Amino acid sequence: MEPVLGVIEAAQALYALDDVAEMLAVLARQLTEILAADACLISVIDAPGGTVRNRAGFARPPFGWRRNAAEHKIAEYPRTAEVIATGGWYACSLDGDADPAEARWLIELGYRSLLMLVLPVEGAPYGLIEVYDRGARRFPDAERRLCQALAVEAGKTVARGRMQERLEDAYFATLGTLAAALEAKDAYTNDHANQIAELAGAVCEQLEIVPAETRMIRLAALLHDIGKIGIPEAILRKEGPLDDDEWAMMHEHPRIGARILEPVPYFADLVPLVACSHERYDGRGYPDGLTSERIPLGSRVIAVCDAFHAMTEDRVYRKAMPISEAMAEIERCAGSQFDPVCAQALLVVVRSQGWPRITRDRLVRLAHVPVL
Repeated sequence: MEPVLGVIEAAQALYALDDVAEMLAVLARQLTEILAADACLISVIDAPGGTVRNRAGFARPPFGWRRNAAEHKIAEYPRTAEVIATGGWYACSLDGDADPAEARWLIELGYRSLLMLVLPVEGAPYGLIEVYDRGARRFPDAERRLCQALAVEAGKTVARGRMQERLEDAYFATLGTLAAALEAKDAYTNDHANQIAELAGAVCEQLEIVPAETRMIRLAALLHDIGKIGIPEAILRKEGPLDDDEWAMMHEHPRIGARILEPVPYFADLVPLVACSHERYDGRGYPDGLTSERIPLGSRVIAVCDAFHAMTEDRVYRKAMPISEAMAEIERCAGSQFDPVCAQALLVVVRSQGWPRITRDRLVRLAHVPVL
């Protein structure tokens, strides 16, 4: 591909995206192809924390990026610190005068040459771009200029994506407030919906569900119990067990929630997720007794997150269960009450990120490295 044409096509591909993680993954692949290199890694800069965290990568076989979002201290890499501070670039080869820290990194990865530059967003260093090659190359001026030109264009699209994320955060906060208000008569609700939505988002990340679908699942998790507005308060606040008639009424709240959302066109994809959010993998859930794959994936994610949250918070009729016991219960019920894949993903999230300290900022920092 002609390099200049490649930059134009890459910029067009980036403009078509609205998710930052996808943008960075596409950028990594495009830079690798345009420069005929072997790999590209893009990290997000945490200036206050003095670190860079791997966010997206692409490598030609036989290489591949580890899927964990590794974090590196900037101070341990003087050339990296210089590039971030100046907004310039750095190129080196093991056959030349590579900085010792960068040379060790190249040897660890199995490459011989490196081109490094900043990804600027809104006038500040947002990310670090590193292009790797197995051969000895110096990345001449023309290649560096092409890389910098695409980095500038990518920065514009990332800025747009970050604005979209901020708007989405505000939207989620508004809906969270609405959900809390509508569920206020439920005695145990205390940021219940927001916490389940954040946990569901983390589980979706672990399952590598695409961002657009993840957003819908988070929204459905936020609103999955909205149908409780139609359940008598006496049932919701009852301290003892419900009788058969009361359970029959309670089992209707997913349908009520779906009916509330149906008139809103934007919520069309949420309706089946909310309607099935209390189904069980083994068919013993409600309201329709659906089994396994007949239950939407988003509903299976919500179900295991909802159950884990319920076990780990105080209720009017019992105290919260210890986290370790709740995790053991999730594991025990995997394959019966819960989709085993979703259950395992939740356990991985809780072990790695803790509970109840999951927030959107932590999800961004701990997100898997997307590899195209």
